Amino acid sequence: MKNMNAKTKKWLAVSGCLALCAVLVVLIGQQFITPKPVDNILPPQSSAGSNVTVDPKEPENAEKEKEVTVTLSDTTQPTNIDNGAVSSGTEQTIQGDATKPEYTEEQLKDPTQKPDGEKVTEPPKPVDHDKVEKPTETPKNDNQPQGGETKDGKIYVPGFGWIDDIGDGQGTTVDGDGDINKQVGTMD
Repeated sequence: MKNMNAKTKKWLAVSGCLALCAVLVVLIGQQFITPKPVDNILPPQSSAGSNVTVDPKEPENAEKEKEVTVTLSDTTQPTNIDNGAVSSGTEQTIQGDATKPEYTEEQLKDPTQKPDGEKVTEPPKPVDHDKVEKPTETPKNDNQPQGGETKDGKIYVPGFGWIDDIGDGQGTTVDGDGDINKQVGTMD
């Protein structure tokens, strides 16, 4: 590589990338090739039962076979679909034709009921934001401790329950230049 100049290195890199792209195109293209259909190796299904016979050349000590009858469900009947969809034939639809209900002007303008006749419950009247009364104290539940209560060297924290009381905790002021990726102390 010492004897090659920059132009030669650039052309080698470009040709290597082009070769890699060509290989990728071929591999991706092979994913879209459909395999040839294999002849159906199973016998055709029929709704009639079939008889099973045992080869008489088998030893006599083998268990006697019983006649097996298999009944298949009738799949030729179209299934009933409530939405009017058609799934057979050359023209298929996902959803049947929907009809939009027609309402009169009187039904549309009546504030006591919806257009389909359902009664409307009266919504609460809006209150001015500045006139909202705030509760003076949160209601206390006598049989459940409140946050901050202490008992037997433990403190109650809502959501965590009774935990050991560590007092004020501990903190350290560290001099730093504001770099969040810089180590500030030791984690012993």
